[in-house]
Amino acid sequence: MSKHSLPFLVAVAAIVLTATVAAQAPATAPAPVPASVSAPSPAPAPEAGAGNSTTKPTAYEMLKRYDFPPGILPEGAQSYTIRPDGSFQVNFPEDCHFRVAKQYNVRYSTRVAGTIQNGSISGLEGVKVKIIFAWIRIDEVGRDGDELTLKAGPISQSFPVDVFSVSPQCN
Repeated sequence: MSKHSLPFLVAVAAIVLTATVAAQAPATAPAPVPASVSAPSPAPAPEAGAGNSTTKPTAYEMLKRYDFPPGILPEGAQSYTIRPDGSFQVNFPEDCHFRVAKQYNVRYSTRVAGTIQNGSISGLEGVKVKIIFAWIRIDEVGRDGDELTLKAGPISQSFPVDVFSVSPQCN
């Protein structure tokens, strides 16, 4: 594999990890979460419509509030928790595996965690990408304009944001 393939694979893994962490927020958490969510969120409350004041946004909706596309998180998030300091945890019913660009294997654990801020996910846990023969943890995901940058150790790769407009499906 060329030297350029490794950074690309690491970048893809980082993006997937970020997506998992930021967007794994389907609605199964209790009422305390909306209060926690609104503190770090750059956007207004989930819904301003009458009678929806207790509706918790999904993990995918929360990603948008932090300026991330929903596709960085695979389908199937069961629950999530986000605290006022931005630390979060997303839960899946089982490990999630899928291929990206027909050559990269990505794995999300049943628990994905980290810290999210507007345009930045750091301390990411639970997302890995397979590069050649080794699984490498995606540490950070960042957004700069129309690009997402994924970091895995010393390797980083940028991708257009619209590549992540749709959540991948687990195998």
